[in-house]
Amino acid sequence: MRFPTVAFQEQLVQQGIDAWMIYDMRGSNDLAWHMLDVPPDAHCTRRWAVIVPAQGRPVKVVHRMEQDPLRHIEIDSVLYHTRQSWIEALEHATKGYSTIAMEYSPMGAIPVVSKVDAGIVELMQSMGKSVVSSADMLQSFTSVLSQEQIAGAILTAGHLRETVMDAFAFIAECIQDQGSVTEFAVQQFILHEFARKHLVTNSAPIVAIGPNAASPHYAPSLLTTDVITNDCVVLIDAWCKHNSPGAVFADITWVGYTGQTVPHDVESSFGIICRGRDAAVELIRDRCAHAKPVFGWEVDRVCRDVIESSGMGDAFIHRTGHNITTEVHGPGANMDDFETHDTRRILSGTSFSIEPGVYIPDVLGLRTEIDIIIDHDGKPLIPTEPIQQHVLPLLSDGWRV
Repeated sequence: MRFPTVAFQEQLVQQGIDAWMIYDMRGSNDLAWHMLDVPPDAHCTRRWAVIVPAQGRPVKVVHRMEQDPLRHIEIDSVLYHTRQSWIEALEHATKGYSTIAMEYSPMGAIPVVSKVDAGIVELMQSMGKSVVSSADMLQSFTSVLSQEQIAGAILTAGHLRETVMDAFAFIAECIQDQGSVTEFAVQQFILHEFARKHLVTNSAPIVAIGPNAASPHYAPSLLTTDVITNDCVVLIDAWCKHNSPGAVFADITWVGYTGQTVPHDVESSFGIICRGRDAAVELIRDRCAHAKPVFGWEVDRVCRDVIESSGMGDAFIHRTGHNITTEVHGPGANMDDFETHDTRRILSGTSFSIEPGVYIPDVLGLRTEIDIIIDHDGKPLIPTEPIQQHVLPLLSDGWRV
């Protein structure tokens, strides 16, 4: 592998950091493996590090008996074998650098980038180094999608939305013909459609009637499932990607009601989260239109403010959205000023969800979820359009969007 030295150094110069130390011990830093294309089956039982300076030549520090995992990275090597030679190798490789970026987050503020243990941070600090977070640089190497990946994600989003609409139609048909259907049966219908369309997922989709949907991560199983009958709120949250290398996930949530009209209180509560979602979308569109940065915490905050002002803030118990890559929960910026304060900028070429929800324990759960992709020209796309504005009355005519 020809090491992308220039790309790393450009990030370091932009951030004003002397060097980046990418460290791993037995797979503890999955972000490092991703950035450096370490084979997933690599036999890594010893610690290693790759040090990239803002100026100069990068170097890898590897154990004498375990050089193979990084052999594909064509840069200079420094070998160690004892604990003292490990320390000396790091001192030599970082000599002259005052600030060292690592996969570290001060006070654990952004857990998804906090991959380096306190001990290695303390070791570098004992050498007089100021350890800073690589969080703002990481996204360029772990979360930015290629044009081909973006195109594929758009196609997948269309297939996913079609599948969710078909699942609601399946529910309506079962109730009209049989009077009921289980959550599990609907879930299996979705999985069957995924297989037919060459789509894959990392776990089964959520199909939940009102009280079950009050638990955001509830999902039915063969042994744990409720019956969908007339006058039920039904939430479907499904995510998938194409069954091909490098494919990117799509992830959406829609809500239906098994009646001809939707109760006013349900529709009113759903309208609140829709307004929060739309405020987040408007912020993103406005910033992109004016080529101004937008940060993850800001998206959460503008959405959350709408829901809090409605009096339902206490029922919105999770972040507004998450990064999406080849993993449904990617390592890039999350839309979060609640569970964390995500200060990372949303980059062009990245995908993420906007998914506010409100949850009343043992009574009702509602969520709306869309995906947004910022293309490489900085323009926001919503591949999961159309956006749901009202709860779907599944037993009425013409409910399908």
